[in-house]
Amino acid sequence: MEMLAEEDPTKYEAHFAKYIAADIDADKMEDMYSEAHDKIKEDPDREEKEKKSITHEHKGNAVKSSDGTDHTRSVKLSLKQRRQKVAAKIQAAQAKMLAMED
Repeated sequence: MEMLAEEDPTKYEAHFAKYIAADIDADKMEDMYSEAHDKIKEDPDREEKEKKSITHEHKGNAVKSSDGTDHTRSVKLSLKQRRQKVAAKIQAAQAKMLAMED
């Protein structure tokens, strides 16, 4: 951080903009991380978070959650479907090329 500040101030400002806005320089950053490590060493056991009991129902591309949200996810295509998709793209490209020649 210090080296970049000396060599290229504009790149330093772009790269560390959030640290600069929070008034954190290289020395403060080192202190910040050492304090975080000390706190972790004092109590290394992590508190377990309470798990949410949300279930998901998959039906084709649609995914419905028990919390009321709906999502659309793509379903994996079979080999035959992928080959048909590629063949259709090739035919469309060939048709476009023939149309351009005419």
